[in-house]
Amino acid sequence: MCPPRCPRRSILPPRRRHRPPSAAGALDELVGKRIVFVAGKGGTGKTTVAAAIALLAAKTGKQVLGVEVEPKGDLAGALGSSGASFKPALAQANVSVLALHPEESFHEYLNTFFKVPRLARATPLAKVFDFIATAVPGPRDMLVVGKVAFEERRRDDKGRPAWDLIVVDCSASGHVLAQLNAARSMMQLVRGGMIRSQVEWIDQVISDARRTALVLTALPEEMPVVETVELHDQIVKQRGVRVVACVLNRMIRAPVPPASRRLLAQLTTGDAEVRARVPGIGSIGADLELSERLHRTAEAQAQRLRSGIAVPVIEVPLLATRTGLATTRAVASSLTEQTAAVSP
Repeated sequence: MCPPRCPRRSILPPRRRHRPPSAAGALDELVGKRIVFVAGKGGTGKTTVAAAIALLAAKTGKQVLGVEVEPKGDLAGALGSSGASFKPALAQANVSVLALHPEESFHEYLNTFFKVPRLARATPLAKVFDFIATAVPGPRDMLVVGKVAFEERRRDDKGRPAWDLIVVDCSASGHVLAQLNAARSMMQLVRGGMIRSQVEWIDQVISDARRTALVLTALPEEMPVVETVELHDQIVKQRGVRVVACVLNRMIRAPVPPASRRLLAQLTTGDAEVRARVPGIGSIGADLELSERLHRTAEAQAQRLRSGIAVPVIEVPLLATRTGLATTRAVASSLTEQTAAVSP
């Protein structure tokens, strides 16, 4: 007699069950912050979303600083500008862009707090400075968040904030965690003194939910969704910056309604004269089938994303335009529509 079989247990973690939060009002919350980090896997539209948020905030009259973290980033291009440097440069009305270079940030820090002149580049200390700024992971990550916090504290001649909002186009998901947690990691190494107080101040800025927020970006595909859920969980576990929304890019619009499908089917089976006058009409049926399958797949992944993270998911449709200012404006328009207040 065979022993009773034990029930098989799934190796997958149980799915979370919660009511997906509404996206209504999410954009207003974002532009009301002082710092917004935009993070996600490479290729998920992170830079375009960061540029779109900057444009939307600028339309309300805010002075916005866009911070480009990646050396190969193109936040300036997404805002219609030719490039960015360590010095903020105007890209659009009320929107300036700064390219964050660790070595430049380090020299600025030394000059601001220790009065080390930039002429130190010509001394033997230059190589030491460059090594600390670019090769040592902890200080390099600190320079990223430190520069952002420094710009948040910057004031003009009248004592007013130089920037109403700072939008940070973060590094790809594999590196952003270290940057967001850099201050707390540094506090474990520095026990006292001026540097300790500065690190504590930076951590307070990053973790202050009243001032700072983070937006995730994703695509309606299996791997980007899985990685976005994992990144969300890791950021929440760090108990630092608060995640307030996720932008789901390149959503496939709803397929053609049945009535329209029937009309198109009649056209494809029409007489030879109609088919000759409309090139490609014979493949419309196959194109519609493909569109419907892509739509169903995207909807399934969107639902999976919503069940995996406890923040609003804002859908942005697939846009048939090249990356640049036109696409950024289209994404900004979509964000406005998707986050407009709706009745429950």
